[in-house]
Amino acid sequence: MNPSSNPRSMHSTIDHTDEDEVKLCEVARHPFGIVIVYVLAFIGVFLGLGLSYFLLPQIFEDSGDAFAIANVFALIIIIIASAVIMLSSVVYRQNRLIVTDRNITQILQYGLFSRKVSQLNLVNVEDVTASQKGLWQTIFGFGTVTIETAGEQSNFSFIYCPRPGYYAKIILEARENILGQHDGDHRVDAGFTTTR
Repeated sequence: MNPSSNPRSMHSTIDHTDEDEVKLCEVARHPFGIVIVYVLAFIGVFLGLGLSYFLLPQIFEDSGDAFAIANVFALIIIIIASAVIMLSSVVYRQNRLIVTDRNITQILQYGLFSRKVSQLNLVNVEDVTASQKGLWQTIFGFGTVTIETAGEQSNFSFIYCPRPGYYAKIILEARENILGQHDGDHRVDAGFTTTR
C-alpha cells in the first residue's frame, strides 16, 4: 500500500502521539532559559543607541544630520534586536518532552531549520533523575531531567525543565505501569501467574 494514499500516515510522525496512546504530559522549557537572550539583546540595543547618539554627533559637524543618521541607526538596531528576540523565543518554545503511556519523545529545536526528534520506549528506561543546581534553579523551580536508557541508546537530558521532580515522577510511574503490564502478560513464577 502506498503511504501517501493513507491520509493518517501523512500526519503520523515521530513527534505526534498515536491514536491508541494516552498523553500523560507535555513539558516545555522554563522561561528562565530564554532570559539570557533578552538580556543580551537589551545590552546590545543600549550600547548601539549609546554609540549612535553620542559618537555620531562628534563625527559630523552638523548636529541635525548627525541626529538624523543616529535615528536611522537606532531604528535598525531596534528592528534587529526585536527580530532576534522573536526568533529566539519561537525556537526556544519548540523544545518539548512528551510522555505517553508507552513512549517518551524529546524534541530539541536548535535553530529555525535545525531540529532533532528522539523517541524512547518506556520499557527501555532504566532510571530517571531530576536535578536542580544552584540558586537560580532552586528559586525559580527548574532543573534537568535525565532519562537513563538501557543498552547503547543515548540518554535523554531535558534542561530548563520546570518542576523536574514532578515530571520525573510521572515518567517513573508510567515506566512502572508499562513494566507491570508486560510482567502481568508474560511472567509465570513458581506456578503462579502474575496478574495486573
